Amino acid sequence: MIARALKLQSSVQASTGFADDEVIPQWAKGAIEATHALGIVDGRGQNRFEPNEKATRVEATVSCCE
Repeated sequence: MIARALKLQSSVQASTGFADDEVIPQWAKGAIEATHALGIVDGRGQNRFEPNEKATRVEATVSCCE
């Protein structure tokens, strides 16, 4: 949603660079990489994105207020 709102260009064939890239759906990789390049998305520890986990309140707050 963030990538669309910012009208970021994203590649359909993108690779995210996260250690768990293989579990990230292909349709989402371009948007994840585009927002990661801008520092909007950092992922979690150990260079993992954890696409199937829920964001905590703290993670959401830090993301929107930094």
